[in-house]
Amino acid sequence: MNKNHVSRKLKRNFAMAMAVAMAAVSLSTAVCAADAPEVDTSRNSTATSDERYDKVTVALPSDPVDLGPTGYGDNSALYTMMNYYENLFDFRDNTYVPILAKGYTEVDDKTWDVEIYDYIKDSDGNSITASDIVFSYNLLIDAGKALKFDSFDSIEAIDDYTVRFHWTKAIDGVGELEWPLCRVNIVSEKAYNDHPMNSEPVGTGPYKVTEYVAGAKIVMEANDDYWQTDDLRDAEHLANVQNLEYDIIAESSQHVIALSTDQVQYTEAVPVENLADFEEGGQYAEGHAVYQAQGSGVEVLYPNCYEGKPTADINLRKAIFYALDNTAIATVAGTYDPAKAFGTPFFSDYYEAWETAENNYMVVYDPDKAKEYLDQSSYNGEELVLLCPTDEASKSACTMIQTFLLQIGINVTIQAEDGTLLEKDTLDPAKFDLFYKDIGGGSQIGEWNRPINYNEFGTDYNNAMIHDETLQEELLKCATVEGHTEENMTEMHNYILDNAYYYGVCIPKTTAVYSDDFATLVYREHEFIRPGSCDYYLD
Repeated sequence: MNKNHVSRKLKRNFAMAMAVAMAAVSLSTAVCAADAPEVDTSRNSTATSDERYDKVTVALPSDPVDLGPTGYGDNSALYTMMNYYENLFDFRDNTYVPILAKGYTEVDDKTWDVEIYDYIKDSDGNSITASDIVFSYNLLIDAGKALKFDSFDSIEAIDDYTVRFHWTKAIDGVGELEWPLCRVNIVSEKAYNDHPMNSEPVGTGPYKVTEYVAGAKIVMEANDDYWQTDDLRDAEHLANVQNLEYDIIAESSQHVIALSTDQVQYTEAVPVENLADFEEGGQYAEGHAVYQAQGSGVEVLYPNCYEGKPTADINLRKAIFYALDNTAIATVAGTYDPAKAFGTPFFSDYYEAWETAENNYMVVYDPDKAKEYLDQSSYNGEELVLLCPTDEASKSACTMIQTFLLQIGINVTIQAEDGTLLEKDTLDPAKFDLFYKDIGGGSQIGEWNRPINYNEFGTDYNNAMIHDETLQEELLKCATVEGHTEENMTEMHNYILDNAYYYGVCIPKTTAVYSDDFATLVYREHEFIRPGSCDYYLD
């Protein structure tokens, strides 16, 4: 195929896609979401009584698939597992908030002791001791899911209720221990051996799973024997709802039906064109409200830079990036804002000056420039494989990406995979040329770690199949407390642009449609709804 040849049919398809995108823009600007609700103290609610709300059903767009303690993969797991699993610490605003742990003691710069409460029990009644903590860490490590563990060397039990962490170096990084301290789900070894944890999880959380129907629902109930005392119980680990259900609803249009018929009381997957139906004056406004907030994640398009891949060619990467209009992609995807840099203004260590960098292809849609780079590349019309998650927003975004690339003569096949398979295939350079997926973290430098750090997966390559010593040095420098400066972060961002390593496509907004029985909305790390910690009206 001639690089610059675009058929009439393709042009028609492109025009239609752009029309859809512009319609989405028009609809999205009509949405006027309200602020987060605050408790009306004149009403009877869980905030003013000890009574629980009976039942809340939350809709999810995908199935977590694996409910086990190492079942990170599909994004839905981040919404569900926090109800029945807990960690030593929670991660909030780059600080470590004790949960199972009482705190930590720095024995020396490479050794920390963490003491846990001596009365922790899981929902089966098993006591949690230091040996269970060690067991849980080894589970995650052996499963190959111990991400951001660069600083972790080993863990040992030094008595029944104290574990000792050995670090590979002095801890001097921003959020450096987010995963080693805050992302390891703690289970008892006995429960793990007694249950098929991927479908019958047993943890220490405020809820316990009573039923899991793959592809359909996860049912939980409040753990009345929750271990922590009322005076020490963390505000994000409450159980203000007796029965909690997650319904798995793949099609976004069905979320509208589920809300309007009261099948569910909360969802973040209502299509942008239907949001106004749940606002004042809308056909489903009675009994519902809409809340919208800036998200911390970024949807990223990764080119496979592995030697021998077509996308290892910097000219092809630049052709791809200049061919994309991320404003159109964001609006087709749904409730997203276009990214204006490789990051999100959600974080204080994101700097708006990045958006106006001279070579910032993320704010420039220039098909002519894209074609110039394509002519300089070694691309010969081969089909590029674009991997993406199976949710509708991702598939819609990738269809738009495919359309833009076809417009300049780049052929793309979209391959949508579930979370577990996607995680596996994105570590194999033979499986893809491009892939589209979200990244997240507790700070901008933390969010950059997974796509950039070539030690993340034990393969000597990062998420874009890059092994670049300069990029790695820049990352590690910016991740230190001393080196975490605007100057260093900007230098690193410029280096990414110069090499066309990543393309920030769009930033998801938390757009929730919820029943007006919710008196408050509580989110883990400002993003993942914690239904049990929300308050509800009882009158």
